[in-house]
Amino acid sequence: MDRASHLADVLEQHHPAAAATLSALGRRLFFPQGIPAQSAEARGTRINATIGQITDGHGKPLALPSMLSCLGDLDPGEATLYAAQGGRSDLREAWRDHVRADDPGCGSRVSLPVATGGLTHALSMVADLFAGPGRPVLLPAPCWGNYRAIFGTRRQAPLIPWNLLRSTRGPDGWLDLDSLRDAVGSLEQPALLLLNFPSNPTGYSPTAAEVDGIVDIVAHSPVPLAVLTDDAYQGMWWEPDCYAHSLFHRLSLLPPDRVLAIKVDGATKEFLYFGGRVGFLTFGCEGPAADALDDKARGIARSVISSVSATAQVLVLHMLRDPGIRAQQDDVRERLRARYEALKAAIDRHGLRALPFNSGMFALLAVDGDAEALRLALLAEGLGVVAFAESSALRLSYGSVDRDDIDELVAGIARLARR
Repeated sequence: MDRASHLADVLEQHHPAAAATLSALGRRLFFPQGIPAQSAEARGTRINATIGQITDGHGKPLALPSMLSCLGDLDPGEATLYAAQGGRSDLREAWRDHVRADDPGCGSRVSLPVATGGLTHALSMVADLFAGPGRPVLLPAPCWGNYRAIFGTRRQAPLIPWNLLRSTRGPDGWLDLDSLRDAVGSLEQPALLLLNFPSNPTGYSPTAAEVDGIVDIVAHSPVPLAVLTDDAYQGMWWEPDCYAHSLFHRLSLLPPDRVLAIKVDGATKEFLYFGGRVGFLTFGCEGPAADALDDKARGIARSVISSVSATAQVLVLHMLRDPGIRAQQDDVRERLRARYEALKAAIDRHGLRALPFNSGMFALLAVDGDAEALRLALLAEGLGVVAFAESSALRLSYGSVDRDDIDELVAGIARLARR
């Protein structure tokens, strides 16, 4: 039996939902037992002539002095030689501990995360595994535009939109659970459902009651589902009624013959390491099923980027081990909270209307007329925003705006919008 067939049998036995929701490419994928695997087996041998990297002949790097001078206290071997496929083992274990620390007491299932080259790479890996012709993807509307490129343009998956927010607040919140229920209920074949909270572009996170509704809808899906939680902005919750955890944990406890939970997150926003491009892909299962999915995920990475930057991984590991990291994150989040409150006040003061937002670092301002024309008019006055033409709205990223400049930005939008 070939390796892909073996992995398929493992998933059929231990996680039928994962087996059912795999794309044709996902079914074919596996981690080849080639150079990286054989090099790993040869680690520690007296003479190692396996891996294609230049060392001093005894496993130490021959890094150039111009690079060594920039590394500070980092170990040159850890920072300049190839990292393991799937990521450093100590970093993967530390990130799993990080994910488990968010578990709201429900005892979630958490695989060993696979390190990725940023969150977009992690999303692309999910697309390879679970999206494609005959494997629909349910996307919130509005959503981050790159989802359509990743899942639709690149993988040619049918994209099924579901309306994210109601026009009026319901008893449980603003989330349009009826639209999600209708989209899931219409499915006739296994599919991938994407959830992104806090949302880009709306900046909305669900309440606990809305999360109960989401889990109930997923649990009653007529077909097996892979459910992806894009947790890029995890930790950025500004209102007390926000559900301040990843939905991944609740979803991972649903029956494995019906649902596979998948989590994408990383150091980009959580640790403000935007240039590091270190993300993670985690599956809501353990044991043989987790091993099989890990094998497939590493197989994708091997065929696309091979391994993630060793230097960036070392820095993320240092941050995870720093006992002061949570206080440092809280300091930055308090600055963002102040900007959030200033933005809410400015929107009210200038009589504009925003879609509901309570978290993250974005807000969508509804505008009359041509959003792109308004964006260009603002640009001419030195004010940069993003137009969401399909929503007749402008997206404001207050993560990159000084609190003292927020009123000027909103005032400019109000003035030009009323011309």
